[in-house]
Amino acid sequence: MVLTARHALTAISALSGVAMLYVAAYQVRAIEHMSCPLLKHGCEAVADAPFARPFGIPDGFIAAGLYSLLIVLAFVNPHATWVRYGIRLVAVVAALANGLGVVDMTRLGAYCFYCMLTTGLVPLLVWAAFAL
Repeated sequence: MVLTARHALTAISALSGVAMLYVAAYQVRAIEHMSCPLLKHGCEAVADAPFARPFGIPDGFIAAGLYSLLIVLAFVNPHATWVRYGIRLVAVVAALANGLGVVDMTRLGAYCFYCMLTTGLVPLLVWAAFAL
């Protein structure tokens, strides 16, 4: 089996989406404490920060929604022009949101492992989106 850009886009979006759903679960207190590999309590500090709720919505849900939309679009005919441009647009929006999140975390002085994971994967995500 050959790994295609579509497979990469789907896998990265799925991994990032699950990570952001975990953050969202903490933000709405579905779970009491987050396990934060390497960064101790940074994940909870970032998830509880004021910037983590744009428009009053936990950003974990917003990010999970973007990644879910990418997965859905990848399974729609990606050779259709509007789908291809839609995938690229959503991937770039996800990249910009991740970049803004890193700036906010730097100002806060705490970092979230899951947010940094998705930020680290976003260059591959954008590459996959433009390689379709």
